[in-house]
Amino acid sequence: MAEKYIITLSSIPPRFHQIGPVLESLLAQTAKPEKIILYLSRHYGRYPDWDGALPEVPDGVEIRLVDEDYGPATKVIPALKQFATGGYNILFLDDDQIYPRNLARYMLKIRKRRPNDCLAVSRMLDYDPLPGTTRQFQHTPRPVRRWRKTHLGYQLHLLWLETLGRITGKTYQEPPRRVYLRSGYADGFEGFRGVMVRPEFFPPEVFNIPDFARAVDDIWLSGHALRMGHPAWIMGGVFAPCLESKQLPAHEDETALHHNEFHGRDRKTSNHEVVRYFQETYGIWL
Repeated sequence: MAEKYIITLSSIPPRFHQIGPVLESLLAQTAKPEKIILYLSRHYGRYPDWDGALPEVPDGVEIRLVDEDYGPATKVIPALKQFATGGYNILFLDDDQIYPRNLARYMLKIRKRRPNDCLAVSRMLDYDPLPGTTRQFQHTPRPVRRWRKTHLGYQLHLLWLETLGRITGKTYQEPPRRVYLRSGYADGFEGFRGVMVRPEFFPPEVFNIPDFARAVDDIWLSGHALRMGHPAWIMGGVFAPCLESKQLPAHEDETALHHNEFHGRDRKTSNHEVVRYFQETYGIWL
């Protein structure tokens, strides 16, 4: 039986004007989803003066308004509730990337082999142990990364683009590349390049996001899935397709979460605090 899946994402008012190409890349997926849903909050804590105007979206994309602002986790938290039954896979993503057409198809292929893992394109770095302890990695193997500096084909491509940019005076975009030489387990997934999960991977506690964790959805979601027995599997391999997305300028502009502070904490501090919460409360990532 073919795996059923939907695509979900969210956005914020300053990015509404540029979400069109992102949605078009999702509509172009070679494995067609049953739904593409853009979840938007009725109110945004970061943007209290938003006038409620909605973005224009192409045919095939539906907007669903939710009463609660879950922060960046709005891209998947409402879907976990609405599609709790039905056997759906949920592919959730960020709103500042152009996604490759084969992303969903390859994830569905891997899903058949790994029915109980959270499938992701990008990982978070290993989390620090509790003070005075050494990490014991429960899930192996770990993914093996191909470093940029030793990736000859990528460096030659980059050199060509840089040279062309100097000649023409035009800016160039960093080319995509195959990042991981080997698939493996990671402490947590990064949602910005795509993550495939099932609603049953998450416990009820995932819906109650404390203020200190609201800006770091990747750790919050990864932690709750892991404690339920669904670790993050990072897809890779020498012969695997290149699934790296193309970043839009918004990924690095003033709206990006990693350039902002929340409740007096920068992103690094928030990450650390949420990891410690899971280590001390649930005994994971030890």
